[in-house]
Amino acid sequence: MDETTASETEKDAAEAAAKRLKLAELKAERAQAVMDSLAGFCHALGQPATVLLSSIELLRMPDVDKDTHDQILSMCYEAVIEIRSLLAEMKKKREYVAEAYLAGNDKAGNMLSMPEWSDKAPPKASWESH
Repeated sequence: MDETTASETEKDAAEAAAKRLKLAELKAERAQAVMDSLAGFCHALGQPATVLLSSIELLRMPDVDKDTHDQILSMCYEAVIEIRSLLAEMKKKREYVAEAYLAGNDKAGNMLSMPEWSDKAPPKASWESH
């Protein structure tokens, strides 16, 4: 094998290694995007779930008057509606937006386009009459 052929072989091997590395980086970015999206979804789902749990604990108390009972049921209803809304929104999401994840990577990866769930307020949990 002459020197030119060996140089070309080394170049081909280096290009193949660079392609494998790039593919691995993209897979890692996509996995990170999915995890970030799911973390935001879980956070948003946790808020109404906490309202439900607290409300159920209050409803189990023997001395809850009718007005308080009705208000707690209203809070539970609002929390369930919020959960249903979040699940429906998650189900219909199929869009991707660019977002870079790996340090030093000037090209963006893919991330599920989700609402800003981390900033979303919990259901209207209030003791005031509705």
